[in-house]
Amino acid sequence: MYCLGDMIGIGPFSNEVLDVLFERNNVKMITGNHDESVLALLNNEPYPESRINVKPHHEWIAARLKKEHISNLENLPRILNPTIHEHNLHLIHYPMKQSFNEDHISEDPFDLTGMPSQKNFSVIDGISIFSLVCFGHDHSTHHFICNNKTFFNPGSLGCFNEPFARYGIIDINKNGFNVMPQYVPYELNFYVSELSKTSIPRKEIILNIYR
Repeated sequence: MYCLGDMIGIGPFSNEVLDVLFERNNVKMITGNHDESVLALLNNEPYPESRINVKPHHEWIAARLKKEHISNLENLPRILNPTIHEHNLHLIHYPMKQSFNEDHISEDPFDLTGMPSQKNFSVIDGISIFSLVCFGHDHSTHHFICNNKTFFNPGSLGCFNEPFARYGIIDINKNGFNVMPQYVPYELNFYVSELSKTSIPRKEIILNIYR
């Protein structure tokens, strides 16, 4: 299983999420903009100016994050490139030009490509050997072909106003692959109720995602 970033943020239960993820030995993760922004605060590094309105939210999370989770997050890569049945996959929080791959989060590398589209993704370099690019970041579902590559985003697992968590199953064999979006029901009303009881900054904005 692969988790494509933003395990923390947009909610008060980051420790609980990471407790589940890091205790499993069959999950590989990469960092997203929320993970890296919180780490920047913890390490006294520059914070992205474009997200300055989100800073109190990230500071709240940073102050409560378990020490072991901090070190685990710091050791995560930004990109994974597994090869399965001779198919090369590119897993990244959001597709970007190769020259942006090492940019610090304060430079907003995940926001430089533009919205998910064939036009915006057609200019991305350094991914010619990959047949499948999986990404997150944008909360909507995306599945299209560009430059003979399949781009797939199952949609945000949690930021969804229906009581379903979204993910994707990719069935790969030597002849090709099949991408299958999945929906799992969960107790959204219970989550919203528990979220409402917290003191996390920007709580009303977060609650509006689910309304």
